[in-house]
Amino acid sequence: MGETCLTVSETLADIAARRPVLKPVLEAFRPLLETRAALRAEVEEAVAAAVTLPAFSAERAAQGVPLMAGLSLRGLAAPLRTAAERVLPLLCALEAPARYKDALEALFVKEGTASEQVVEALIAGNEPDFRRLAEEADIQPEVLAFALDFIAASVLRALALQAQPAEGEAPWNGAAVWTQGYCPVCGSLPVIATLDKRVFDEKNAFLAGGGGKKRLHCGLCATSWAFRRSTCPSCGKQGNEVMEILRESEGANGERLDWCVHCKTYCPTVDLREREAVPDMDAMALGMLHLDMVASRKDLQPLRPSFWNMF
Repeated sequence: MGETCLTVSETLADIAARRPVLKPVLEAFRPLLETRAALRAEVEEAVAAAVTLPAFSAERAAQGVPLMAGLSLRGLAAPLRTAAERVLPLLCALEAPARYKDALEALFVKEGTASEQVVEALIAGNEPDFRRLAEEADIQPEVLAFALDFIAASVLRALALQAQPAEGEAPWNGAAVWTQGYCPVCGSLPVIATLDKRVFDEKNAFLAGGGGKKRLHCGLCATSWAFRRSTCPSCGKQGNEVMEILRESEGANGERLDWCVHCKTYCPTVDLREREAVPDMDAMALGMLHLDMVASRKDLQPLRPSFWNMF
């Protein structure tokens, strides 16, 4: 019997039922999250026709090189335009992006723009180039990064699908070949982590496992990968006393923050062993905003700033 996986809408409804105080925030971002989830399938064919991911290389993975590193994204202007036409009306319903509506449309919707270069700078982690391109487009860099969380993410998620096997473990999880705290496909830091459910083989009652394997989830291309529980994804420190846990004393429902005592970064984490269904990870990350607030008061920093706490 397979796992029950919730949609964006179902996940947000579940969070709102347990934490009504978060409902206004959840509702504000629900259309964007739902649209981003739907867009991946809509642009998949156009993305596949424009760009091909290189074959997975265990040697490059062992060196910590993500699949998209150095990959030319020229040719993605059309799917980026498709995503922007769907996302920008929703995005500009929010106060901060609304001030840049014309500039965002000029960058992503008009022909012959630098939209592909902006995404390449984002993937490369090239902050000087990213800031330069944002300045040339007359868009605040933080607002542009916010917009890319939905426009570029939709396209990059379609591209990342090329690396996913039809079934079984992804190649970067084989023999623990990928040991980095950043995404093996696009190189972004994770927005949330999970601990796997318990394993039970219905055909053989003797084949069972306690679960709890940690996986990090990329908020940009939606890739997940296995990672050591006793290691910090940010600074790489490892050991029994490196990672601490912050959670509510009651009613946590598997929700917690894993934070590093050395670099003071944290990652929201969901222990799926304490939940009946698997939530949508992007919606779940937003739904743990209450723990982000606690972390902020403790001067902890998120591994990857998210769209709901950028402004």
